[in-house]
Amino acid sequence: MNNNKPTPIGTLPKILFLIAIILFFGVSTLSRFVVDYKWFGSIGYSQVFIVTFTTKLILFVIGFLLCISVLFFAWNRFKKVILATTTTFTPIWTTWEQVPKEYIDVTPETSTKTVIESIKTQIIIAFLIISLFAGLNLSSKWSTVLLYFNRSPFGSIDPVFGKDIGFYVFSLPFFHAVLNYLLGLFVLVSLLLILAYLSFNWKLVSERVPLNLRLPLMFVFFLLAVKVYLLRFSILYSTTGVVYGAGYVDVNINQYIPLIISLIFLAAGITIAVLPLISSKGLSTKVPITAVVLIIAISFVGGGAAWLMQEFKVSPNEIVLEEPFIEYNIDLTNKAYGLTDIKEQIYPISYNLTTDDISDSPTINNVRLWDHQPLLTTFRQRQEIRTYYGFDDVVVDRYHINGELTQVWMSLREILPGRLQGAADTWINKHLIYTHGIGVVVAPVNDVDNQGLPKMIIKDIPPKVETTDMVITQPRIYYGKQTNYYIITNTNREEFDYPEGDQNKYTTYHGTGGIPLTATNKLFLSLALGEIKLYTSEYITENSKLHLYRNINERVGKVTPYLLFDSVPHAFISDDGRIYWMLSGFTTSNRYPYAEPTQFNGRRFNYISDSVKAVIDTYNGTITYYIIKDDPILQAYAKIYPEIFKPIDAMPEDVKAHLRYSEDLFNIQTRIYRTYHMKTPEVFYNKEDLWEIPTEKYEASVVKVQPYNVLFQLNGELSFVTMLPFTPVNRDNMISWMAVKQDLPDYGEITVFKFSKEEQIYGPSQIEARIDQDEDISKDLTLWGQSGSRVIRGNLLVIPFKDSILYIEPLYLAAETGSIPELKRVIVFYNNSVAMEETLEQALNKVLGYRKITLPAEISVSEYTGMNELLEQTIKHYEIATDALTNQDLETYGREMKTVDKLLQELKKQIEED
Repeated sequence: MNNNKPTPIGTLPKILFLIAIILFFGVSTLSRFVVDYKWFGSIGYSQVFIVTFTTKLILFVIGFLLCISVLFFAWNRFKKVILATTTTFTPIWTTWEQVPKEYIDVTPETSTKTVIESIKTQIIIAFLIISLFAGLNLSSKWSTVLLYFNRSPFGSIDPVFGKDIGFYVFSLPFFHAVLNYLLGLFVLVSLLLILAYLSFNWKLVSERVPLNLRLPLMFVFFLLAVKVYLLRFSILYSTTGVVYGAGYVDVNINQYIPLIISLIFLAAGITIAVLPLISSKGLSTKVPITAVVLIIAISFVGGGAAWLMQEFKVSPNEIVLEEPFIEYNIDLTNKAYGLTDIKEQIYPISYNLTTDDISDSPTINNVRLWDHQPLLTTFRQRQEIRTYYGFDDVVVDRYHINGELTQVWMSLREILPGRLQGAADTWINKHLIYTHGIGVVVAPVNDVDNQGLPKMIIKDIPPKVETTDMVITQPRIYYGKQTNYYIITNTNREEFDYPEGDQNKYTTYHGTGGIPLTATNKLFLSLALGEIKLYTSEYITENSKLHLYRNINERVGKVTPYLLFDSVPHAFISDDGRIYWMLSGFTTSNRYPYAEPTQFNGRRFNYISDSVKAVIDTYNGTITYYIIKDDPILQAYAKIYPEIFKPIDAMPEDVKAHLRYSEDLFNIQTRIYRTYHMKTPEVFYNKEDLWEIPTEKYEASVVKVQPYNVLFQLNGELSFVTMLPFTPVNRDNMISWMAVKQDLPDYGEITVFKFSKEEQIYGPSQIEARIDQDEDISKDLTLWGQSGSRVIRGNLLVIPFKDSILYIEPLYLAAETGSIPELKRVIVFYNNSVAMEETLEQALNKVLGYRKITLPAEISVSEYTGMNELLEQTIKHYEIATDALTNQDLETYGREMKTVDKLLQELKKQIEED
C-alpha cells in the first residue's frame, strides 16, 4: 500500500475561495433580510414579514434536519454493511488507473475502511449541500402550508367524488407538497445507496437487495402508492374530453387505473418489508422490477381500454353520454369566474328617441368623446411642462362637479429623472433631488374647447383647479407607476419641487414614508443596494430616509405576493385633496374542478375572485387593503395575516366613491361568458349560440372593442358601469351587451341585456361600414387626408339609451408628425341615420330629426327657412369658402362648400314647390 498520499494542489486557495463565497452570500442574504424587515416595519406590516419568515424558517429547518438525518442514517447503515462484507474497494465502472489519485489514492489492495475514511469530509459537505437544497425546497411551500392549516370550505362539492372544492384548492396541493418532498428524499437516498454499493462492492446488489437499501425502497413504494392514489383526482382537470374536466371515459375507466397502480405499489412495498422476514433467501431484485413491469402493463391495458371505449361507445353517442359532464363544466366554470349571479333580461328596441329625451341626460352628457390614446398624447404634449415629467396613462373616474355626476379622465404627472440630459444625469439628481412628481391633470370625457382640445379642470404646475368641487392639498407623488428606483429624502440638499418661470421651487419631505438612515440601517441598506454613496455622500444625515419599492405594483406585490393585481391602477383625489392609487387584487387558483382555464399576466388559473382593493397614498406610501368580496381563499389569508385586511365598511366614504371594477377581470369574464352563457348541454356541445367580442375600426386598423365606462340608467338607477357588446361568432350584428355596476352597494353586479332574435341590431363593424359608405362623410375624410392631416377614427361607443341604441364615434385630426390630436367631428348613427357634426349635440339633433327640412341622401334638415334667408346664407357661406381657399384652408373650404350645396338644393326645392 502506498502511504505517500499526494497533497491536493491549491487546497488553501480553494478553501479561502469557498469561505469568500459563503461570506458573500451570507452577508447578502442577511442584509436583504434586515432591509425587508425594516421596510415592512416602515409601512406598519412588520407582523406580516415575521409570520412569513417564521413559516419559511420552520419549514427550512424541518426539511434540512429530516434530510440530513435520513442521509446520515442511511450512510451509517451502509458503512456497517459494507465493512462487514467487503475488505477491499471493488467499484464496477472504472479501472484503477481512472480513480482520481489527488483525492482518493487507491489500489486493488486498498481496504474499504481506508476509502471510507478518506471521503468522510466530502460526504459531510455533500450531505450538507443536499440538505440545504431540501430545506429551501420545503421552505418554498410556505404559502401552501399556511393555506392548508387556515383553510375554509367553499360550500360547493365536486360532482364526481363529492368533495368540497376546498379539498382541491387547499388540501391536495399540501398533500402533494409533502409527498413530493418525502418521495424525492427517499428516491435520492435509494439512488445514493445503489451508487455507493456499485462503488464499493457491486456484487452485493447484483442479485439481492441489501438490508439497508430495503427500507428506503419500501418508503418509495409506499409513498408512490399514496401519490398515485391522489392522482385519480386529476381526472377533474382532464383535457381529453369534449370539455375541460372528467368525461365519460375518465369516470368509467381512467379513474380506476391509478387505483390499480396504487395497489401494485402498495403490494410491492409490503413485499419489500415482509418477504425477507419470512424467506431465508432475502429480497430479490426481481421484486421492484416486477412491480415496474406490471405498472407499465396496466398503463398500456388501461389506455387501450379507454381508447376502445371512446372510439366504439362514446364517439357514436357523444352528446348523450357526455351530457352530464358538459353540465358539470358549464356550472363549475360559471361559479369559478363569478358568473352564476348574472342577471339576464331582454333589451327592447323602439327607436322613439326625441330631442327632449337627450336634453340634460346624464348618460348623453357623459358620453366619452376623448379616447385614451389621443388624450394621453395631448396631456403629454401640453402638460408635461418639462422633459423630466411624464404621464404613464389616463384612467376614467367620476366626480360630482357642479352638482352633477361627471365622468373625467385623469392622469398623474410623475418625475422621470432618466430624461435628464448630459451632466444633469447624476446620482444626486436621481436619488436626492428629483424625488417626486407633482399634480394631476383632469378633464371631463366630453368637454372640448374652441380649438378642439380637451377642457382641463385641473392642470399646470402647481395644480390649478378650475372647479370648486375639487381641491388638491398634497400634489406631490413619491409613489407611482414609474418610480422604479430608490430615493433619499430629508438630506442636506432640498428636493426639487417644481419649476416656476426661470426659477425652481424646492421642498423637504414631511411624510411618514421611508426607512430612517440610522447607522445600522445605513450599513445594511448599502450592502443590500450595493451603494457605497450612502456612506460617502455628505448630504445624507441621521435624519435622512430611504424610500424603497416605490413602484406601486411592486409595492403591493411585496406585501401580498399571493394576490394577482390588475394591470391598470387608477388614481383618485379624496375629498381632503390627497391623491391615492387604487388597485384590484384577485385571489386565484388553478385547482378548481371542471372550470375552464384561462391566462392573464403570465399566470394560468381557472378560478378568480375580485377580493381586495388596495389603496396607496402617493405621498406617504401607506397601503390599506379592503375586502370587497370575502371568498374562501381570502378568508384563509385573512386568518394568516389578520392585520392586513379591513372590511369594506371601514373604507372611507370618499374612497368608496371611486371604486372601479377591474377592466382586466371584466375582460376575463366576458371572454368566458361568450361561451358559457350557453346553459343547455346540447347547445353548448354544438356551439350553436357562441358569441364574440366585436371589432371596430380605430385609426387605420381593425381592433377588438374594449370595455368602456358609461353613466347609465340601469334598472331604474343611474349607475357608473363598465360595458361591452357581443356579436354572434362569424356574424357582425349585435346580439347582447354586458354591464357591471361599480358603485356600492351593487358593486360587481353584472347584467346581460339580450336583443330579440327576431330583430337585427347593427354591430360596431356594420356601423363602421355604414359610416364609410356615407358620401358626405367619405368626401370630408378624403379631403382632410389629402390636405396633409392624419384622420384618427376614435372608438365607436355603443350607447344603450331609453330602449334605443346610439352609436357614437369621435373623429380627430392631427398633422402627420408631432401634432396634438384635435377633436374635429362627432359621428352619430341612430335608426339608419348617420350624421357627422362639430359637436355631439348637433349630430344628435340631426339624426333625431330636430330640423324640419329634409335634405337629400338622408341628410337632416336645415336650420334656415324662407327663400330670402336661404339665398343670403348661400352667399355668406360661399364667400367664407372662397376666402378659405385663398388661405389654403381646405378643411374650412370643404365644410362651407358642403353647406352651400345643401342650401342650393333646398332653395331649388322650394322654387319648384312654389
